[in-house]
Amino acid sequence: MIAVKLSCAELLNRCKKMTIALVAACIGASAHAAPPENSVYRVNILDYGTEDDPVDRSGVADDSAALAKAIGAANVHTSVGKPACVYIPAGTYRIVTTPPPFVLAGCVKGDGSSQTTLRIDPELSGDLFAWSESWEPTTPGPTIVGLTVQGSAAASAIQNAFVFYDRNDEVFMEDVTVKNLHGRALYSGVTKNVSQAYMRESRMISLRFFNDGAPGVPVVEFNSVGSGKVDGTNEIRMSMVDIYGAVGPSFVIRNASTGSVRNITLEALRIEGLQQNVFGPSQGDLLTIGDSVTTGIVNNIVLTDVELIDPGQGYCALRMLEPSGHPAPYQITVRGFIGGGQPYGEGLCINAGRTSTFHFTGIHTLGTNVVIGPGVSQIVLDGGGQEKSWTFSVAPASRSGISFPLLLQPFAQ
Repeated sequence: MIAVKLSCAELLNRCKKMTIALVAACIGASAHAAPPENSVYRVNILDYGTEDDPVDRSGVADDSAALAKAIGAANVHTSVGKPACVYIPAGTYRIVTTPPPFVLAGCVKGDGSSQTTLRIDPELSGDLFAWSESWEPTTPGPTIVGLTVQGSAAASAIQNAFVFYDRNDEVFMEDVTVKNLHGRALYSGVTKNVSQAYMRESRMISLRFFNDGAPGVPVVEFNSVGSGKVDGTNEIRMSMVDIYGAVGPSFVIRNASTGSVRNITLEALRIEGLQQNVFGPSQGDLLTIGDSVTTGIVNNIVLTDVELIDPGQGYCALRMLEPSGHPAPYQITVRGFIGGGQPYGEGLCINAGRTSTFHFTGIHTLGTNVVIGPGVSQIVLDGGGQEKSWTFSVAPASRSGISFPLLLQPFAQ
């Protein structure tokens, strides 16, 4: 080996060149490195048009094929436990045929409900977006953010916007609007691939539903299905939810399983029924807890800052019920207001219930304000002293089970 003598200046210059080369190599390597295992793979719907048939963002051409391909590309990743999200940029996209369901915890995001719209063609039948068995513990749950689904009153078949089949955990929804849909905007607790169905540990914020549903078909429904030792829908948190002008029932919580539907919290829920409207009057209660057919237990439901406006004639703003001989809903707590400009229906209707408290700053309906059926017990009605102005229809067998906190005495009428 021959020793080479370098001056201090030459040595520093060589060190600088080596450092620059090393940094450049590191930058180049990082630029071409594979994404981290826990990163979300984004699928842009615009990448799934063709040169002859590009994705149309004006809502005129059919974008069904592009949406189906984008969901299929996302499913390649989610099927092996890697998160992926379908991105739908601002624009209006016409969807004529039903896309494939998401595999496990698929995600769909737009640029905001005022920017991204999916316009469902009247010919479409079935679900726009659907999930099944999305309770994979290694990835986030189903995610829907920042988009509008627009249906058509001309549709003859039931069209559903977001359906969660079978078991789903950690669902997240934010800034979502569904309007003029002939079917369900949000549907959970229905079986498809397994014998159990429920939703757990989910959060939903800023949802708006206008003129959706159908006769006998709720706009929003939480249910559970299954027998034996099964779980039920639980730990659902919803905030800032608006439902206007439902064609059928607006919001239903019921249970068709042997598990318990429980621990559902709703804050700032506003439901307004149809009266004078091109769709006709609403054909259902505004808020329903329990069911006249399904026999499962519903308990620990808490609703705060609730506004129930304009119940339709022959229906109730809030109804609790259960089939005869089965456990009634219990530990239900509601704080809010019932009224409106055309509240032709009735207010609080408890066909079945126990151990529950209702705080209303007012009940203003043209029908009876409070209707209590037989077998109701341990119900507290708090109107802040206004209870004497309410109109009542109370089954004789339930009179001793109704009390008022300010009066500190049971119902005496």
